[in-house]
Amino acid sequence: MASFLILILLEFFLILFLALGYLIRFRGRVDIIAGYRERRIRDPAALSRLIGNNLLLLGALAALSFVLVLAFPEYEVVFFLLFTVIVVPVIGIVSAIMSRRYLKK
Repeated sequence: MASFLILILLEFFLILFLALGYLIRFRGRVDIIAGYRERRIRDPAALSRLIGNNLLLLGALAALSFVLVLAFPEYEVVFFLLFTVIVVPVIGIVSAIMSRRYLKK
């Protein structure tokens, strides 16, 4: 059986990323983006789409990791580490780089 702690953490990430992605993408809550300053952003709607979509993608990938951990419990640590050590930082860095285009010059 999969480790209970790993399942709890993946479920937490899943809910967190989906909730934040929904708030930013569909409710326009750009104020909860870390480092957001309204006077420095050209297009807040485009920025909310970018960040919101990336958070929703992280939530979907957390759900996939959750399912993989349940399906293949012998590789639970591998799936968890792939998600937390590779997927989350890569998507975070890509989001930060892509969001620069919405800064005022």
